[in-house]
Amino acid sequence: METKNPDDFVLSTFSWMGYASQHLVSPISPGAGGLALFWKQELEVEVLLSCPNFIDTRIKAEGRSFYATFLYGEPDRSKRKQVWEQVKILAENREDPWLLTGDFNDIVDASEKQGGPCRSEGSFTDLRTLMAECDLYDLKYMGNCLSWRGQRYNHLVKCRLDRVMANSSWIEEFPSGRCEYMRFEGSDHRPVLTRFDTEKKKSKGLFRYDRRLRKKHRSGKTDQ
Repeated sequence: METKNPDDFVLSTFSWMGYASQHLVSPISPGAGGLALFWKQELEVEVLLSCPNFIDTRIKAEGRSFYATFLYGEPDRSKRKQVWEQVKILAENREDPWLLTGDFNDIVDASEKQGGPCRSEGSFTDLRTLMAECDLYDLKYMGNCLSWRGQRYNHLVKCRLDRVMANSSWIEEFPSGRCEYMRFEGSDHRPVLTRFDTEKKKSKGLFRYDRRLRKKHRSGKTDQ
C-alpha cells in the first residue's frame, strides 16, 4: 500500500495489527509515495527487489511458493511506461506462479472509467502491452471494481485503478483465486482482498485413446 508518511509513523500507526515482519519503502517527498508490506509469522517472505513503485517478493506458505509483486503505478503518465518496462524485466525467465496486486494508476479500456472526459483508445496501449508480454490476466472479482473516486474539476470520476493480476502458471496452481473490491473506508481507494486456497487441487485425468485398440486378433475381435 502507498503510505505517504515517514516510516516511523507508519510503523507506530500499524503496530496494533501485530504483524511479525514488514518491509517499507520511504516516501520520495512528504505526502507522496512510500510503500509498506506487512506479513504474518507463518509466512516466509523473501524481498527480492524494492523501489518507489513496487516490492517484488517470493512467498512460501504451507509448502507452496510463488512470486508476488506489490505495485504502485506511476501517477505521472509520462513516467508510467518506465515502470511497466521494469515490471517486464521481472517477467523475464519468470515461468513460476506470479501474482501482481496494487494500485496500477491506469486502466485497460473505457469501460473502467466513469465521469470526466473520454480517454483515447491509444492511451490504453501501455497497460495492455504489459499484460500481453508478461502473460498476465485479471483475476475474477466480486464487488464494484471502480476502485478509485475523485473530483476532477466539476466531474466526479470513478476508475478501476486497483486490480489483481496473475500469470497463467499462478492461475493454474491456484484455480480458486479471486479478489474482492470492498467498500470505501477513509480513503479514495477501495481495499482489494485476494483469496486463494493453498491446497493443491487435483486435476482431472485426461481421456486418452490407445491406438493399439484398433488392432485386431486373427479371430477378428479387438483386444480387450
